[in-house]
Amino acid sequence: MPPPPWEVLLLVAQLLDPKTLATASCVSKPWSSAMSSDHLWKPICLSHYPSSLHLITTNPSLSARHLFALLRSSSQRRRRNPSIPRISLRHLIFAIDVFQRDVPVLSLAKPGEELLRSDHGGVFRFEAAVNDGSDAILEVGEVVKIGWTVVMKGWRGAFRMMDRVGKGRAAGGRGLWFSEELPRPGCCSASMGGGLEAELGLELCDDRVGDEEGRRRVGRMSLGLMSIADWRYVGVDDGLLYLQHFLLPNNI
Repeated sequence: MPPPPWEVLLLVAQLLDPKTLATASCVSKPWSSAMSSDHLWKPICLSHYPSSLHLITTNPSLSARHLFALLRSSSQRRRRNPSIPRISLRHLIFAIDVFQRDVPVLSLAKPGEELLRSDHGGVFRFEAAVNDGSDAILEVGEVVKIGWTVVMKGWRGAFRMMDRVGKGRAAGGRGLWFSEELPRPGCCSASMGGGLEAELGLELCDDRVGDEEGRRRVGRMSLGLMSIADWRYVGVDDGLLYLQHFLLPNNI
């Protein structure tokens, strides 16, 4: 039998979905030319992306098939599964130094696996008891210097999370909170779109130390990474993705 007339093929082509139409264009050069025509792809493009009409109007030479492929690929990139971090908390050590009047008040090095024991609920916020064997005593209302460094085990990398000097924010009379905005890594998931902030809290015990009203003992501390976009703690994986950008060499 002779092949069907081109008019019949083009009528049938108007009933094809984008995937089948794109496959038909791979049969031969004549089919590619016929199946890539704007009168076939423009209705498809407008039905999926109505705003594409304005894009075509501003650039009449733009192929409707090319525009549809561009818009479809952008949607697929947005739906990609989030990246999986190449490091875990077990690879990290969290080193904390607290000074007041240039005198060390508290120095800790908490392994990541120890922080995992706290009830973090899947977010990058961890609590730990201050049990270094010494009295960590703060004078409430006085300036405090906070240093927080994350170190890779094996000394493969280190990143300074916080270098803060100030009096902190009071939290219900039972604690002091310190925060500092972090540099953007140019990576990671959409939850980091507005930037991240490192947060460190010092929970104070109820009992006074000595006769002075403002001297309080530090009982616990908390560490967290918060999204500036919605002021929520990021997930553990998002926090690890951020850290690996600075901790792993040649990280992409």
